Amino acid sequence: MEFEYQVSDSTGKILSGTISAESPGAARELLRKKGYIVLELKEKRELTARRFSLFKRKIHEEVLYSFFRELAILLRAGITIDRAFEILITSIPHEHFQEILTNILRDLQRGKSVVEAFRKRGVFSELTLSMISAGESIGNLPQAFENIADYLKFQIQFRREIQNTLAYPIFLVIASLVTLFVIFKFILPRFFSIFGETHLPLPAKVLLSLGYLFSGKAFLFFALGLILFFILFKRGYLGFLNPYLQGVWFKIPVIRGLLLQLNLSRFSYSMHSMLKGGIEFVDALFLSKNLVNYKELREFLESSIFEIRKGRAISEVFSSSRVLPEIFSHMLKVGEETGNLKEIFLELYNIYDEKFRSSVKRLLTLLEPVIITFTGLIVGFIVISLILTVMSAGVIRL
Repeated sequence: MEFEYQVSDSTGKILSGTISAESPGAARELLRKKGYIVLELKEKRELTARRFSLFKRKIHEEVLYSFFRELAILLRAGITIDRAFEILITSIPHEHFQEILTNILRDLQRGKSVVEAFRKRGVFSELTLSMISAGESIGNLPQAFENIADYLKFQIQFRREIQNTLAYPIFLVIASLVTLFVIFKFILPRFFSIFGETHLPLPAKVLLSLGYLFSGKAFLFFALGLILFFILFKRGYLGFLNPYLQGVWFKIPVIRGLLLQLNLSRFSYSMHSMLKGGIEFVDALFLSKNLVNYKELREFLESSIFEIRKGRAISEVFSSSRVLPEIFSHMLKVGEETGNLKEIFLELYNIYDEKFRSSVKRLLTLLEPVIITFTGLIVGFIVISLILTVMSAGVIRL
């Protein structure tokens, strides 16, 4: 069997690769003999399966949330996991997800472990699988499924709030673009055709050129290119551009602050969920860092895993970071001393979630008048150009 691994060497450097072994335990033992600290180990899937998975219908988080929540409720009611799956499969409208659950049920009936049956499908995140593994090891699967549902609910609510917050600015931008498109494509060309193109003032010639651009194939290709870029980016085919895009965003102070607050909020909630589910701190830290796309913070979290494994105190390691605010390490010190880190991470989530929401609201409060002002300037330039055109033609005589 082939396994993909991620390990830490004696210097703290993170390494990754593949290894052949008869079982996961044998693979871990081989890596330990080489002097590595195993951070992650999973069975390697075939490339053809990965390609095929790109074209599968996406399972929405709302469907996953409902499934895990209902599964936790059924298990707490004393129903066996096999029977719970049989009940839920018939109530799920998503055919692709029904097929996945049917295969999981078949594996469970054959005697496979719960986490192994879920992992084999290749559609569940490592965070979800880790929570299931922790719950299965301590004999509390209902709590594990409930923790997964709570985290999915957090993700759903967070995404909805972002979408609702951005709805009005996006509407303003689209409305402005549609208005300008109609003006440049239909109104200006007909107006300027009355006076001819040879005696137009310079502003009018600029507007006429823009009108030709909007009415030509160049604009169509540009719009199609943007749509194609968005689809490829959402599909993950343009992942190699992420470092360049992040480099641009992080150079803007306001955006950099927002991204840090966003990443700290997501990271803190993830740590709370996994610690609550019984996952060890270092394992929770390793999985939670995968949710962080703030480069400096992610690099610090990767190095902190090795430092904590060496025996350094958690608060001591986090206090050495130049990225994290002081309150973060101070609260972790309190949590470490009281043995209640999971609640401290919940408090940190509440703090940075509130900060992020407030910052976004302030930014959008400034963005809306900027969009309106910019659109007004363009319309004003158009009006002035029209007036100059009429005056140059001698229609209005002073």
